[in-house]
Amino acid sequence: MGVLACCLWWFLCGLLIGWLANWLLQRFVRRAPPQAAHAATAPASAPVSPAMPAAVPADEPPVSHAPVSHARLIDVGAARAAGFNLRHADDLTIIEGIGPKLDELFRSHGVDGFTALAALDLDRMNAILEQGGPYFRFANPSTWARQAALAADNRWGELKALQEELIGGVDPTAGP
Repeated sequence: MGVLACCLWWFLCGLLIGWLANWLLQRFVRRAPPQAAHAATAPASAPVSPAMPAAVPADEPPVSHAPVSHARLIDVGAARAAGFNLRHADDLTIIEGIGPKLDELFRSHGVDGFTALAALDLDRMNAILEQGGPYFRFANPSTWARQAALAADNRWGELKALQEELIGGVDPTAGP
């Protein structure tokens, strides 16, 4: 019993040190503002504009410089009701066969949501997987576009039924 008591104290001490290190890291990481986000929004040489906006002529409609997005709205409530646990509206990890690493890989290649994934053909998906390296060589994207199209159209019940038929993201009825 003495040996166990001796090891128990070291184990508890290690847990305490690990918890403290995690707490400190989380505290300092959350405080650090993302520098890249601030650098991308305003150029360094841009002068500081006054608080008053410039006057817009009455005969011209205001012009928006934001890019036009044809993205569809994702009904997160309906998705959760169907049994999906979305971390955000365009969470690609709900696609059967896509995990966090594949989500990150596709987002780094400009595929930022269900609509963009549904628009990709199989050859482009395979090219992205090849660029990701050998870690992704066993991924099979054959049903990802169909699943993404269902998610983009908010057809969560149909997506759930399809995913129940799939085995590891692969359609068992499709040939080899």
